[in-house]
Amino acid sequence: MSRSSIAIYIHWPFCKIKCPYCDFNSYRRVAVNQSYWVKAYLKALEFWFSKLKKRKISSIFFGGGTPSLLNTDFVELVLEKIDELWGINSNCEITIEANPNSISNDKFKGLKLAGINRVSVGVQALIDKDLVHLGRDHDKNQAIEALNIVNKWFRNYNLDFIYGRQYQSINEWSNELSHIISLEVPHLSLYQLTIEENTSFYKLFKKNLLEGMPSDKIVSEMFDVTKKLCEDNGYRQYEISNFSRKGFKCKHNLSYWKYNDYIGIGPGAHGRVNISGKKYATEEERNPDIWFKETVSSNSSTPKISPIDTKVMFEEKLIMNLRISKNIPISIFDFEKIRPVVADLEENKLMKLKGNEIVMRKRGTKMLDYIARSLIDCY
Repeated sequence: MSRSSIAIYIHWPFCKIKCPYCDFNSYRRVAVNQSYWVKAYLKALEFWFSKLKKRKISSIFFGGGTPSLLNTDFVELVLEKIDELWGINSNCEITIEANPNSISNDKFKGLKLAGINRVSVGVQALIDKDLVHLGRDHDKNQAIEALNIVNKWFRNYNLDFIYGRQYQSINEWSNELSHIISLEVPHLSLYQLTIEENTSFYKLFKKNLLEGMPSDKIVSEMFDVTKKLCEDNGYRQYEISNFSRKGFKCKHNLSYWKYNDYIGIGPGAHGRVNISGKKYATEEERNPDIWFKETVSSNSSTPKISPIDTKVMFEEKLIMNLRISKNIPISIFDFEKIRPVVADLEENKLMKLKGNEIVMRKRGTKMLDYIARSLIDCY
């Protein structure tokens, strides 16, 4: 087996609160015995090393949930285990997600000493009334204070924001984004608010009780404002919702979008890995307590590892590649099926043919789902 690179995602599923828009596998739990739980994560790493020994670790990402609630000792033990098994080189990107109210000077000094070299902070808004609507447990001043601490200890960091919020106007978002840009953050993740199933917002939406949601037209204009303001201020849009200054792209997320291999560890974590030349999907047990018992058991039944058939692999890679506007070779499609579809996409100014590749146009970046469905049918 070649020593190809692989990313590792560590999922910590616990939060102090559950945000009403969040559909991640996360659970409100105030107290967690981390010294007890870390045993399962270390054993899960050992399991994957037995399958994927000869790999080079490209990136490590602690996500959640709220992984910034983890003790420094937990993070240090996990990173020491990865280094012991595969080795962590000096170029490895190691990110931890954080909420503003779980950021302190001592904690982030400790995380840096433990090996973290990148932070992603879920701010979501810099308007206090909107933070209340989003169910966040911090305000604007706490977010700015947290950012000052992050900036003190880390050169490489990201801020997450949501637009298309309740009662939000285009002008309000433009002003807020201008303020965000003035903070000179190296990386911004700017997401449109989407109403996902199994969330509190979805339940309200189905009952017509989620008031003030902007129209599709307004959200489309917000997308245009986002792209223009970011690009005018030195941020490159390298994925549909992600903008970075030069040298600050997120290596870990690029592994997903380029359909490279990654391991998912923790309750509900997913992965995609090549084993002996075949691509497999991996999925961990979602329930945290069941996951723990199964992972530490000598007869472990987690994770589930399933081969991915050729068509599914084609679909997944296509969808991921469209997110980073990667040119798609025409040769991967059925020629007779693709001709009329490309003609339709060209006529509607969503994509164009350039040589033997399909190239995304500006208008197409707003209609990725439609484009993906159209192209997938041409396999």
